[in-house]
Amino acid sequence: MKCVEESHNKRVYQKEVSCLGRFLTFMNLPFLALVWFSLGDHHFTCFRVDQSAVNCEVFFKPLLPLPSTTKLYKDVRGAGTKTEITRDPTEGTTDYDYYVTLKTSAGEQIAWSASSEREAQELARRVQSFVNGTESQLLVYSSKPSVALMIIISLLVLSPGIFTLISALWRRRVTLDSSLYQIQEEYLTPFGSRGQKTYSFRDVQQVTVQARTDSDGDTSFSVEVTLQSQKPLLSIFSSSEREARAEAEKLGQLLGRPVILLETKKIGLLNRIAKGT
Repeated sequence: MKCVEESHNKRVYQKEVSCLGRFLTFMNLPFLALVWFSLGDHHFTCFRVDQSAVNCEVFFKPLLPLPSTTKLYKDVRGAGTKTEITRDPTEGTTDYDYYVTLKTSAGEQIAWSASSEREAQELARRVQSFVNGTESQLLVYSSKPSVALMIIISLLVLSPGIFTLISALWRRRVTLDSSLYQIQEEYLTPFGSRGQKTYSFRDVQQVTVQARTDSDGDTSFSVEVTLQSQKPLLSIFSSSEREARAEAEKLGQLLGRPVILLETKKIGLLNRIAKGT
């Protein structure tokens, strides 16, 4: 939380709106665009031109108002499958991509992407059976995204933005007023203040400065205000020890409570108790 209002007898803290949601939203925009551009009607069709000639086409009509695309494969003489294996030595993973291929007079070409090797083999078998048969047309495969799937994908991708919006519209505020000798906790919403709670200064146990050192050796500081019930009331993060101690001293003096300065074992341990005036 951050101090947004300060006077000789009052300090007001309010939760800052995190930029993480906005950042994740912008980061996800390219992925969202790819998903929406790939959504639409996919059709894989083969048709007989004459008794001995078969053509196949792959048709895609985007869900977005964009031009449709059609890939035509002429003089199809048979079908097969192809598996592409991609290995990532850094991650230790292996990816498999399965395709249906069409054997034409121009050579073997990849025509369709399948979800599994079994599906690719089944689709290739259907095309081969059609080439050897006498039917006039065959719908090899057709796919159309469901409305539910589209909604789920959109919600998953846009959830960081939604979280940011909710955070911006629903913020926690804590007011410490020494003239009333009380603390007011509330949540600010577009419809007014909600969930109001009032505490006495006597309900505060202590003000603590904590230091945390991560695995990279970086140390961060925070000021913690704890109630007698052990419930954390305030948590104020700071970029420097001096700033954290100054904030803690101001709170200790306002509340008339002890300030405990703690450092992690990694950077030494120092406990100092200073009573506020």
